[in-house]
Amino acid sequence: MFLEQDDDPERGYTLVELIVYSSLLIIVVAVVAGLFVSGLTATERVQTVTAATTSGQVVADSIETNVRNSTDFLLTTPAGTDQFLVARTVNRDSTLSWHCVAWYYSAAGNGSIYSKRSSVAILLPTPIELQDWTLVQEGIAPVAGTNIFSASGQQLTVNFASLAGDHPSVVISSSATSRAGASGGLTCF
Repeated sequence: MFLEQDDDPERGYTLVELIVYSSLLIIVVAVVAGLFVSGLTATERVQTVTAATTSGQVVADSIETNVRNSTDFLLTTPAGTDQFLVARTVNRDSTLSWHCVAWYYSAAGNGSIYSKRSSVAILLPTPIELQDWTLVQEGIAPVAGTNIFSASGQQLTVNFASLAGDHPSVVISSSATSRAGASGGLTCF
């Protein structure tokens, strides 16, 4: 007993064919949606880590440049893990002029580095005075077992983790040696 095949072109799909085609369509749509969501997540991660890296490099470059152009610097630890760094540095202009540059690492909150430039000595700021300083970066933490700043003679090492939200932090490590040979009358600390 054989079933006759209907060769009528307008007969349509059977229920089984419709279920199979619908299932295949759902699988294809799920794969495409998964790839799209994965791409968005990767893009967000890259942007966050790039922002943390860039701001960390700006901090390190600012400190390196000024310490390298300084005759001397002073590093102190005023309270807890907070650190205060002051350098007497020369301007990079055509005429030789001196100024003081200071950085303050505050461990409060997510950890922040502040900066100040002045033509007079810069003293350890109070919490109120620190609000007038320039916030260079938030989201900074010491690398395990180290301080943000460490000094050995005329060499300063900067070592910190730039936090990138829920993603792994970016470690920034650099050092600079004070090498300006000239001296000036400005006292910075």
